[in-house]
Amino acid sequence: MFSLTLIASLLMAQPSEGTIPAPAATDEPTAAGATAAPENKPAPSTDDLLRRIETLEKAEAARTNQSAKQSTAGIFSQTRFNPDISIIADFAAVGTNVDDKTAQALTVPGFIYQSDRTGKLRGINLNYLELAFNIAVDPYFDFFSVVTIAPGTADVVDVEETYVDTRQLPWGFQLRIGKFLSAFGRLNGMHQHVWDFYDQPLVYEAFMGTEGFKNPGLRVSWTAPVDFLLQFNFEVFQGVSDESQTFNAVGYSLTTANGTTLSSTAPFVPALYVGSVKSSFDSGDNVFLVGASAMYGHSTQSYGSPTTTVFSAPGTVLYDAELTYKYLISSYRSITWQSEYLGRVSSGDRVQASDGFVHHESKKQGGFYTQVIWRFDDPGRWRAGERFDLLAQNSLTIDGVGQSLDNMLQRYTTMLEFSPTEFSRFRLQYAYDRSRYLDVVQKPIHEVLLQMNIAVGPHGAHSF
Repeated sequence: MFSLTLIASLLMAQPSEGTIPAPAATDEPTAAGATAAPENKPAPSTDDLLRRIETLEKAEAARTNQSAKQSTAGIFSQTRFNPDISIIADFAAVGTNVDDKTAQALTVPGFIYQSDRTGKLRGINLNYLELAFNIAVDPYFDFFSVVTIAPGTADVVDVEETYVDTRQLPWGFQLRIGKFLSAFGRLNGMHQHVWDFYDQPLVYEAFMGTEGFKNPGLRVSWTAPVDFLLQFNFEVFQGVSDESQTFNAVGYSLTTANGTTLSSTAPFVPALYVGSVKSSFDSGDNVFLVGASAMYGHSTQSYGSPTTTVFSAPGTVLYDAELTYKYLISSYRSITWQSEYLGRVSSGDRVQASDGFVHHESKKQGGFYTQVIWRFDDPGRWRAGERFDLLAQNSLTIDGVGQSLDNMLQRYTTMLEFSPTEFSRFRLQYAYDRSRYLDVVQKPIHEVLLQMNIAVGPHGAHSF
């Protein structure tokens, strides 16, 4: 539609009644070679101007519709079907007071029965190479995929995420289907290169695994039509995962010392359900984010090599409460305080090869982390952070008899980070870990590392 300015200019061009418009100068010669005399034409009436405006508006609307059709067809035509591709590489130099073989044998009583030292081996580590693909499929779907290559004794290629999001569902709904990181908690949905520290908090490592929980599934999200963020998520996952420290919907078979075999069939899948609610609002320079999440599913955990003990619990619950507060000092400087509490309640069968009996085991465990991140220079290149991890609850009973397990397991971490640009980052981190045990003896770990992370190519903005 034409603006009021155009209408006003056309109306102003109309002379007032009783006046003769000034003759228009022309240098165009007549047939005889002389200059033609100006022709006095009557001024257009208001009705004529309105008809002209209406005609122009219709022509402009037609051109706009045609342009939109051509633009949409162009975006989703196969000749332009090339996804945005980004490459992220992560390196680290690591030094510890414990050799690699000993460090991998360390346990966290009741939580972790073999430490995952991926990216923390002494010396120089090429941690991963990440390839991310992102594209609009058509007017209805977006596609996203992340493939990581983790070098080691044999390069491991992992399809970390591959999913499709809907674009135009009504009433604030969105659907996601594929393999993806769960929206459980604050950190689980974030990729490793955007973590505030080199590694996950201790409570995440104990309950979720070193990389968080990801699985094939379906997510339905609803964003409420209010003037602040209020989002609800419901997820259904297959629930079969060798990486998870809690959930794995598989059966088991264990041969006991007397030669008999104890077994169970695999549970019905999909076997894992996740619900979460998240809200964010601000007041002046203060930004708040709060949330709560819960997971419910089947847990099967095997211990020993070869397997000596199996724990199978069909109704395991993992829950989370999160709070993030960010104070904006200036456009670049800020202070962020972030905390989460995770708890696990699990009850099921414990099968031991040593005696061939099925025992009843019950777990109530929990812990939290709290951290402060300070971005302290005006260009926003420098950050410093402190994090405190604590596994505070570690209650385990077998056939009603409480087991003696240590709690108040702690880790302290500090870091200093410099980002020359948004595409590169250097991080120096020190951690003092008092949660690890060798057999029944506590084995503190001092760990220093220097990390470098680079990103090449277009990469979407990350959530706050």
